[in-house]
Amino acid sequence: MAMGKETLEQLRSCAMDLRQMGQPNDNVVRTDQLKGVHMAMTGSMPRRSRGSRGSAGGWEDPGRNFHEAFAWIGQQKRLIETASWGDDPVAIEQQLISHQKYHSSIQRSSEVDRARDELVCSKGDKASLHALEQEWDSLQKMSYGRTQQLRELREIIEEISREIMWVNDREEEELVFDWGDKKIDQYIPQKQESYSKLMSALEDKEKDLNKLKNKVDAILKNNHPASDKIEAYMDTLQTQWSWLLQITKCIDVHLKENAAYSQFFKEANETYTALQKEHETVRKKFTCDKNTALENLLDLLRELEKEKEKVMENKRQVQHLVNKSKSIVRLKPRNPEEKSSSPVIVKALCDFKQDQKVIGKGNEGILKDNSQRSKWQVMGPGGLEMLVPSVCLLIPPPNPLSISLANKNEQYFEAILSIWNQFHINIKSLIAWQYCLLDIKRINSLTITMLARMRPEEYHKIIKNLESHYEEFKLASYGSQMFVDEDKRSLENQYTGAQAHYDQLVVQLPAYTNKEQVIKREVVKVVKTEPVKKKVVVSTSHSLSELHTLRLRLEAAEDALTQHVHICLGDDGTHDCGLRIVQLETVQHDIDSIRAEYLRLKEQILKELEGMNDSDKAQFLRSEIGVINQRLGSLESSSSAYLQRLRAMRDLLESIGRAEDIVKVHEARLTEKETTSLSPAEVEEYMLALKNMKVELDLKRDVLASMEAELGKADHWNGQVCGPYHRCDMMLCKYSEQVGLLSDRWKRIQSQINTRLIDLESYLPQLQHYKQTSASLSEWITATRKRQDSLQANKIGDLQTLNEHINSQKALNTEIKGKRDTVESVLRDNETCVNFIKDHEVALASYSSGLETLLNIPIKRTMLKSPSMDLTQEATLLQTRYMELLTLSGDYYKYLGEMVKNMEQLKIRNTRIDLLEEELRLLKEDIKDHGAKNRSLEEEIARYQLELSQSQDQLLSVEEVKRNTALQCSATQESLDSTHSQLAELNDQVARLNYLIEEEKRKKRLAEERYSQQQQEYETVLRKRQKELEGVNWAKMEVEKSIVDREREVEQLRRQLAEEVSRNKELQLEMTKVRSKCFEKNISRLQGRIKDLQVVRDGLESQVENLRKTNQEELTRRKRVETELEQITKTMREYSSTITTLRHSQEQANASKKRGEDEKHRLQEDLERSMRQNKASAERLTQLSSELKALQQQLLQDREPQTLDPSTLVFDGVRKPVTAEQLHDCGVLDKPIFNQLVSVDKKVSLKGTGPIAGVVVEGLKGLTSISGPQCKMSLTEAKKKNLLSPDSADLLLDAQAATGHIIDPITNQKLTVEEACNQGVVDEADRERLLAAEAATVGYRATGKPLSVFQAMKKGLTDKNTALRLLQAQESVGGILDPTLSVFLPKDTAMQRDLIDEDMCRALNQRPELYLDPESEQGVTYVSMKRRCKTEPHTGLLLLPVPEKLDPSKLVFDGVRKPVTAKQLLDCSVLDKPTFNQLEKGDKTVPEVSVDKKVSLKGTGPVAGVLVEGLKGTGSISGPQCKMSLTEAKKKNLLSSDSADLLLDAQAATGHIIDPTTNQKLTVQEACNQGVVDEADRERLLAAEAAAVGYCDRVTGKTLSVFQAMKKGLIDKNTALRLLQAQESVGGILDPTLSVFLPKDTAMQRDLIDEDMCHALKQRPELYLDPENEDSITYLSVKRRCKTEPHTGLLLLPVPEKIDSSKLVFDGVRKPVTAKQLLDCGVLDKPTLNQLEKGEKTGTGPIAGVLVEGLKGPGSISGRQCKMSLTEAKKKNLL
Repeated sequence: MAMGKETLEQLRSCAMDLRQMGQPNDNVVRTDQLKGVHMAMTGSMPRRSRGSRGSAGGWEDPGRNFHEAFAWIGQQKRLIETASWGDDPVAIEQQLISHQKYHSSIQRSSEVDRARDELVCSKGDKASLHALEQEWDSLQKMSYGRTQQLRELREIIEEISREIMWVNDREEEELVFDWGDKKIDQYIPQKQESYSKLMSALEDKEKDLNKLKNKVDAILKNNHPASDKIEAYMDTLQTQWSWLLQITKCIDVHLKENAAYSQFFKEANETYTALQKEHETVRKKFTCDKNTALENLLDLLRELEKEKEKVMENKRQVQHLVNKSKSIVRLKPRNPEEKSSSPVIVKALCDFKQDQKVIGKGNEGILKDNSQRSKWQVMGPGGLEMLVPSVCLLIPPPNPLSISLANKNEQYFEAILSIWNQFHINIKSLIAWQYCLLDIKRINSLTITMLARMRPEEYHKIIKNLESHYEEFKLASYGSQMFVDEDKRSLENQYTGAQAHYDQLVVQLPAYTNKEQVIKREVVKVVKTEPVKKKVVVSTSHSLSELHTLRLRLEAAEDALTQHVHICLGDDGTHDCGLRIVQLETVQHDIDSIRAEYLRLKEQILKELEGMNDSDKAQFLRSEIGVINQRLGSLESSSSAYLQRLRAMRDLLESIGRAEDIVKVHEARLTEKETTSLSPAEVEEYMLALKNMKVELDLKRDVLASMEAELGKADHWNGQVCGPYHRCDMMLCKYSEQVGLLSDRWKRIQSQINTRLIDLESYLPQLQHYKQTSASLSEWITATRKRQDSLQANKIGDLQTLNEHINSQKALNTEIKGKRDTVESVLRDNETCVNFIKDHEVALASYSSGLETLLNIPIKRTMLKSPSMDLTQEATLLQTRYMELLTLSGDYYKYLGEMVKNMEQLKIRNTRIDLLEEELRLLKEDIKDHGAKNRSLEEEIARYQLELSQSQDQLLSVEEVKRNTALQCSATQESLDSTHSQLAELNDQVARLNYLIEEEKRKKRLAEERYSQQQQEYETVLRKRQKELEGVNWAKMEVEKSIVDREREVEQLRRQLAEEVSRNKELQLEMTKVRSKCFEKNISRLQGRIKDLQVVRDGLESQVENLRKTNQEELTRRKRVETELEQITKTMREYSSTITTLRHSQEQANASKKRGEDEKHRLQEDLERSMRQNKASAERLTQLSSELKALQQQLLQDREPQTLDPSTLVFDGVRKPVTAEQLHDCGVLDKPIFNQLVSVDKKVSLKGTGPIAGVVVEGLKGLTSISGPQCKMSLTEAKKKNLLSPDSADLLLDAQAATGHIIDPITNQKLTVEEACNQGVVDEADRERLLAAEAATVGYRATGKPLSVFQAMKKGLTDKNTALRLLQAQESVGGILDPTLSVFLPKDTAMQRDLIDEDMCRALNQRPELYLDPESEQGVTYVSMKRRCKTEPHTGLLLLPVPEKLDPSKLVFDGVRKPVTAKQLLDCSVLDKPTFNQLEKGDKTVPEVSVDKKVSLKGTGPVAGVLVEGLKGTGSISGPQCKMSLTEAKKKNLLSSDSADLLLDAQAATGHIIDPTTNQKLTVQEACNQGVVDEADRERLLAAEAAAVGYCDRVTGKTLSVFQAMKKGLIDKNTALRLLQAQESVGGILDPTLSVFLPKDTAMQRDLIDEDMCHALKQRPELYLDPENEDSITYLSVKRRCKTEPHTGLLLLPVPEKIDSSKLVFDGVRKPVTAKQLLDCGVLDKPTLNQLEKGEKTGTGPIAGVLVEGLKGPGSISGRQCKMSLTEAKKKNLL
């Protein structure tokens, strides 16, 4: 026991130590067992003394000090519990300091000390002492706990505040940035870099915020007392963070658009410069004249052809710029100094809300004021003006500056192309001219002797060359600037002369040849034979002369005939043919005369031959005769064929002329009609004209047949032409084409007539129907407007008239609303007619344009006034009139309703006034009555006063009598006895009078009291009545004032109504002028009003929601506080276990501190020792330097002849050698090393550390890495394999080129850009860009001296961002590269050599992030990327590790109806970019993401079926009947047919038909095959299913969404809205192409809906039927009623069980009748039938007879009621 007591004492001392250290000690002293043992050992419950206390078994009271201590501790606890929490870190810090002081103050308490001393010293009550200690410890723990909570709150609030300030700083930086066009080339790269930094910072910050959120969640989970403060700060942070993310999206858009803007103008200016250079090149290089040699001209022609390829390359660039210019944003209007004459349209890049004014993403507005940089005043949708941050706004295309610049380049290119064409024509014409001159010169040099020596084909070729070259000259000289008409005529004369010379030689050639032969023969014969007779010789010579003459005539005839071989006819072909026929007939006549001459000469020669002895001469004459005969026969046949051919040609031309006249007439009649008419009579008239044209064409069909026959004849006779000359085509090819063209034109006319007739036949009934409906509607609007005006003109006198008036207006308003469908039908008809007219006009214009292109003849056109414009204006006017009428009627109806309310209120107030007046009258009467009563009281009082005065007189008389009596008594004292009796009587009389006097006094006093009381009551009542009267008067004045105000308001409303009526009339006049414009404004204003009301409604709903949330949060906070108290209790129990750890930690901290001080002293000693050593080393170095200099001088003196020339010491630079002298000049070598190198031949390699050479591929997470040759690859190969983004790879390649070489990591080769392109290390497409980057190594060649990057930037050859990026790569490799020396230099040396300046050096020191991280595509420096590289051991190359990526095409998700790839989900914003990247890298799987995106991929599901509930009073249906499909429910009459059909349509439109019994999702076809839906519903459900799979456009074959199908007229608007509402309720708008659900804003971007449809969906139209009462209801409301089946997740609609209506039978007159029959005939209404089906009512049969009462008298029925039939009642005369 002693040891236990000792142990407990030790525990107690430990507890006291803990308490003094501020630590909890309840685990030591709160254990019940120890407490009991402690009490048992120490006798903590001593019994009271039996002698001192009456009760022997009681316990002692602990005493007053004990209770006071407990009360003080309780008070301190309440102070801690009720203490407040600060709203900011400063306030919390103050509270913490205050509480720490408070905590210190409660460490000792006089009350507790007194109680403890009393309990310890005097009483020894250890139980009470233990209880006191426990309470004291709990107070310490509570105080310590609040200290910790305050510290925790301060830390978390400070951390959240820092994050909020950081977010606000980033937001402020981005809001004030100017996105205009000033210095755009400079700020775009800087902003891209800062944006990359910002996104990197945001990613890092997001991690910090997630950690912060987890920390906050942990604090909130622990039920911190100041949770509301923490949650408020976190909400603020979350809001600011979301807004900053919105801004980053806007910045991204601005960067892309502005970069495109900058790039466009840069490319456009560069293109313009290139065009200028090209222009100068063409003009200077290709000049020529007539003196230019032929060889030079041919060279120029070849170079000109090559130059055309360069020109066409510019064409592609120019066309690219023209197309791109249309998508360039406008930046100049962002500058407030830039004034615009037209309103500037702005487009919102994100949602922004200000004071219930909202502008959504993609909405457009008008810029009102942009004087502030950060915020612009914009007129948004609905005409509401608001201040919007400028970063959220974009001024969309088109940009007039970009378009004009692109057009300027295009015009410049066209000018260059025209110059090229002109030069081409000039050179071609000069070449042909030169060839012609050469041919003419050669022909003119020919002689008869030279021609005789040639073969026929040789001299024929000479003349053919001349002819072909001359034809080329004639073609080429057309449009040539080298030749004028005089030059052409001169060449033509030379050409004609050469032809004549040639013809003369050819004609002389046969005679010359024969003559030579004859001379030879005669010479031979003279030598051999004797001379003959002179007569024979003379005869033979004469025959030969005649033969020669005949041959010349024959050749002349042949020449004449050859002129008709190739016939070129002019414009008048028929006339030319006639002239040529006459000429051919003349030629034929000459041939006939030649034939006659030939026959004569033949007889003569034959006679001579009979006596001729010379056989050779005879043979020669016979051969000549035979040749002439043969040639003459050929000439005769040819001339006949030529003549027949020309005659056939003439007939063909005549038939072509006739056919062409017919075709032209009909084409003119067809082309003169450019549109159709709006008059049905005119349309019918034109259709009749078309039919007549068709009949005329059919009648003139023989003309076309005749033309084709004549063409056949001409072709036949052309084929008959033969002989020594080539067959002549006689331009048949041309006329064949013309005949074919005329046939085609004839067929086109017929086809056009048929097409127009078919179109007009379909258009005419539509037009007639539209005219009828529109005319009737217009008449109705006019009549209704008159009725409306008459209703408004009526004067309203009383409430009854007003009620009648409002009933009339209500009926009229209902009638007007009922016409909405008619108006929409008329507008649809109007739109159909407009579309037809436009299509018809396009067809007509297409025919005219085709005809114009076919004939190459411009057709004169007039300004087309399309009837479609009139129809559009008519539709606009009609819709405007209807909307005006509807608005006027609705406003007037509302006005009447307000007037009814006002009049009712006025009537109520008049009634109240009457009541008050009546009450006032009654009060006045009461006052009069009280006045009369008061007067009667006053009279009574006067009477009492008179009686009182009389009594006083009597009293005075009695007193006088008494005095007289007393005198008499005194006088007659002696006779007292005698008069004693008389005296007694007098005493009695005096007593009676005294009594009367007293009674009168009492009455007087009562009367005075009654009077005073009545007076007070009167005055009280009078004051009350006066107050009531005053109140009544005030109320009357107020009522009169309100009446006056109401009358004034009524009058003002009337005036406003009159003004509104006049304004409406003026507006109607104005609308007649502007029409459609005004209508659009009205619609936009109404939409604005609706949006404002929606905003107000949303604001109220949000306020209600906030109140609800506040209440919920209050309940949650209370629960959290309770939980937190329990948690604190648990935590305090755990503190005691940490005391030992704290002690050890404190000891370790002390030991560490001591060790740190020792280490500090040791380091200081080492530092001092090192400084001394450094000083000694410096002195030693100085001494060695002096000795080295002395030795160098001595060596120079000793070895003077061995000194080397510094120029011969060559080092290996980056791209070329560099001498030691150059290195010394640029500071790379200092003087001592330079002297050493001069003395000793030493080579140094200056190559740098090397750039990033390639990539090394790492495997995906959970997969093995790629091995083998694929592990290492070049940057270009990595880009092709999608391991690096193109932008990142291009930047790294640029860095390689800028630091010296392109590196092939496979072969470890260093290549120039040209070598790398040739070897395929880089792509050919990257050549130009890499050459530009390589210039940073070898120098830019703008002038003779190579320029560095910085110098090129100053010259404008490269931009600052590119220069900074390349210089950063060079600096990372070894320094700034000097292109002249080809070495890397430090930045200070580079500044001295003007390679950079201070600004560029400062920019490099800031380490801008100009490269892209391959993993995150964020900005990063080149050095940081090099640090991530791995060094290949055997080559020393730096290889960048990149992860392997999955193919995005293999990442396939399961959509609603078909698979969809991750790329498609990314494009439609279902997946964000980080998630997509995680999928590519394998960090996430498709199933994981599918779970997160379940709503978009699958939706929440439609109403799948019904869940049947039992009837009232009966049990529920159990078993398989409890759950059933919609079709089964419709069959069992649990759902009406209309309601079930609409729900089935919603299922089909959201993806599938659902079978709830098998939990299957089926297509409509599958559902029909399996019997889930009826076959009768197939077509309707297929049409609804098209909303999920897409409608098919019959024209284009494309897949259309619901909204697009509605616009095409495939479905009506109501159906589209109903199906879209079902899709939206399930998950969003279903894209049939992607088969996923999309939010409305994304759906608007993808043209699945537009703003009007989005607005209509937000209105939540009630398009479905409530299954219970068949009222209209939204689909979302139906879904909310559904119950979710746990194991399937299906939504089942609860419906009550119904009795079959066929079993509800009533007794009819002669036979039973069912409830359904009674409903059909109108006896039962629908609600009663529903109640009968649900069992809520029962039915009884009709009365079969009548009840009659018995009649009195004999024979009558009496004493009871009798029931009889109607016939019996009639017989008894009862009926």
